[in-house]
Amino acid sequence: MSATNQNFLSSRFRITRVYMLTGVGFLGACWFFLIQAAESLSRGRWLDSSLLAAVHLFVIGYAMIVVHGAMLQIVPVAFQGRLYSIRLGYVQYALIVLGAVALPLGFLVDVWRIAAVGGLLLILSTVILLWNLGQTLRTLKKKGEALLLAAAFPFFFVTVLLGVSMSLGRFPAGEGTLPLHMMSGIVGWFTTLILLISPRLMGFFVSSRYKGLRKSGPGFLVLAGMAAVLAGEALKAGGRVAVSGGLSAAGWLLYLIGYAWVLVDLYRHFRHRRRREVEWVLKWILGGLYGGWPVVAAWAFASLGGLRENWAASGLLLSLLGFLQWNIGAFMAKILLFLRWMGRYGHGAAKDSSKRIPALQEMMPRRMTVVSLTGSAAGAVLLALGTGLGQGALTFSGAALGTAAWVLYGLALLIMYRR
Repeated sequence: MSATNQNFLSSRFRITRVYMLTGVGFLGACWFFLIQAAESLSRGRWLDSSLLAAVHLFVIGYAMIVVHGAMLQIVPVAFQGRLYSIRLGYVQYALIVLGAVALPLGFLVDVWRIAAVGGLLLILSTVILLWNLGQTLRTLKKKGEALLLAAAFPFFFVTVLLGVSMSLGRFPAGEGTLPLHMMSGIVGWFTTLILLISPRLMGFFVSSRYKGLRKSGPGFLVLAGMAAVLAGEALKAGGRVAVSGGLSAAGWLLYLIGYAWVLVDLYRHFRHRRRREVEWVLKWILGGLYGGWPVVAAWAFASLGGLRENWAASGLLLSLLGFLQWNIGAFMAKILLFLRWMGRYGHGAAKDSSKRIPALQEMMPRRMTVVSLTGSAAGAVLLALGTGLGQGALTFSGAALGTAAWVLYGLALLIMYRR
C-alpha cells in the first residue's frame, strides 16, 4: 500500500473516531439532564426543559453524530469504494455539533428560536453528508445496495422540518405534529437505517455460505411500511380518522414483517457461517437487533391508540435509551475497536515481529463493555417503568444507572485506546 493511501486511510479513521467520541460526550450530557428531569417524567410533564434537552442531546448529540461518522467509514468500506472528501466531513462535523448544542440550549433558556436554528444547521450538515456520499457513490462497486440507504433520509428531513416548525410555534399537522415528529425520527430514520445497514455490515464482518442476506426485499418492506404509517398519521391530523387507522395498521404490519425478515436472514447467515467462532461484540449487536423487534412492536401498539399517554412515553424512552443506545453502542464498540487496531498495528506495523500484537478481540475490555451495555438497557427499563407507573424513585434510579453505565463505557474506551 502506498504512503498516500496509508495517509488517506489514517485520516478517514481519525474523522470517524472524532465523530464517535464526540457522540459519547453528548451521551453523558443526556444522562445528566435525565437525572434533572426524573421527577418531571414521573409526573407526566413532557415539555420540561431538561427532558427536552436530554432527548435531543441523545437523538442529535449521540445518535446522529455517531451515525454520520459511521457512514463516512462504512459506506466506502462496506460498499467497496473511496470517500470523496474528508474535509467536507469536518465541515459537516462542525455544523452538526453546533446544531446539537443549539437544540438543547434553546429549550434550557426557553428561547425556542435557538432550537429552530439548530434544526436548520442539522439540515445543512446532512445535505453536505449526502453530497459527500453522493460523490463517493461514483466509486462504489455496490451502488444499488448503497442507494437503498439513501431512501431513509426523507424520514430525517420530515423529522427536522416538523421540529423546526414547532420551534417557531407552527404545527402543520395540528395535534399530530409531535407524534409525526417522533415517529419519523425514532422509527422512520434511526431504526430503519439500522435495519438497512445491518445486513450489509454483518455480511462484511462474517463470511457465510448463505447468500440471501443482502437482498433488498426486507428494506423495501420497512421503507414502504414506515411511509404508510406516516401517511396514516398525517391523514389522522387532517380529520380522516377512518382511513388513517387502517393505513397506519397496514404500514406497521409491513414494517414489522420486514424487520422480522431481516432477523430471519441474519439467523440463516450466522447458521451457515464458514468459521464457527463468532466475535463476542457481534453477539451483542445481534442481541440488540432481536430485542428491538418487540420494542418496535410495542411502539406500534402505542401509536395505534393501544396505550395511555404515560405508557406511550415509556415506549419512547425504551426505544431511545434501550434499543437505539444498545445497538449504536455495540456497533461503535466494533467499529472503534477495528479503527484503533488498524491505526496502531496495521499498515506494516504488524510485520514487526519484535512486538507482541494483541488480537483484535483483546483490545476492547469485554466484561466492562458488556456490563455497560446491560446497565444502560436496565437504566432505560427503569426509566420506562417509572414513567408509566408515575414513580419518581424509579425514574431517578434509571437515570442514575444509565449515567453509571455511560461512565463504564467511557472507561472501556479509554482502556482500549491505551492498549
